[in-house]
Amino acid sequence: MEIKKEKKKNFILDAAERVIAERGFRLMTMDHVAKEADVAKGTIYLYFKNKNSLCAAVNAKLNREMNKVVKEKVDLCKTGSEKIVASGTGVIDFSLKNPQKWNVITELHRMKFEDPTDPNVLKFLQEVNNMVQMMAEAYRQGMDEGTIRKDMDPVATSIFNRMAFSNVLNLTKEQEMLLELNNISQEHYLGIAWGLMNRSTHIKPSIREESEKPVENRRSAAEIRKEIKDMIDSMGLKAEDAMEILDSWEILTRILIGNCEYETLEANEDKVVVHLKNCPIMDSLKETGSPGIKLFEGCSEYGKALVETLNPKYAQKFTKTMCKGDPYCEIVVELRDEGENHGSN
Repeated sequence: MEIKKEKKKNFILDAAERVIAERGFRLMTMDHVAKEADVAKGTIYLYFKNKNSLCAAVNAKLNREMNKVVKEKVDLCKTGSEKIVASGTGVIDFSLKNPQKWNVITELHRMKFEDPTDPNVLKFLQEVNNMVQMMAEAYRQGMDEGTIRKDMDPVATSIFNRMAFSNVLNLTKEQEMLLELNNISQEHYLGIAWGLMNRSTHIKPSIREESEKPVENRRSAAEIRKEIKDMIDSMGLKAEDAMEILDSWEILTRILIGNCEYETLEANEDKVVVHLKNCPIMDSLKETGSPGIKLFEGCSEYGKALVETLNPKYAQKFTKTMCKGDPYCEIVVELRDEGENHGSN
């Protein structure tokens, strides 16, 4: 009997999800859900005391599903920094692969809780807190590893960053209009927000963190490429030609390294040349008073992996580097010659 009741409850939740996706939270009624689920309206009230309680239960269910996706990504990571990035890519990945579910989460994001003691509201809050605690544990690990600022409160930071991230993904009409007015894509906006959150908590950019490890403890090229590919796929970044690669490179670099100030000298479909004048990695070295490390090796490996993952038909190389005494880093991304080995530098 209990199994039958649970199946019926889940059937109603699935029907409510479809109704919210079609009509929106405000226009949804219990009559609509009853018709969609093909049950009597009174049956719904056996499980949910009102519309708000039903919607809270739907929200709890969807957040539980999203948390499962995020945890699977986080569990594949080793360091705290990697786990923090994975939590972000997991949310984006869920949103892109489950558009109906994400549409419902977006709708319910603005729902006001009429009764904070309702069991379904408490279940929803517990699922949100599960995500928060997963992120907080990653921040604690990063603090122990020396990559996250030790003056951060892991739980409070996780709550803020989760809400800020949700705000970026669930744009209000005002945000949409402002982005359109200023010709800013949502992908670029997401990259800016993600970069701000990373830089406010991290002591070391990920490339510096990786470069400082003993060679035997560094991640393999395949692991680095997988992290980059997850972000590319999650954000739906374009890289059909050199100019699109440059745009995607800017977004990913801001997230993984920090805000890079650069000047574009040449840009066409086959080739782009930029001068990087501000290096967040070198800035972090100055901030912590650390000695020089193998920056060029780390940046070269990252740039090679990033561009080849975006589009293997293109390659990146450095012709000048600040860590070797040049006034700027000159980065060239260009179309490979036909037949060129993709594994070459």
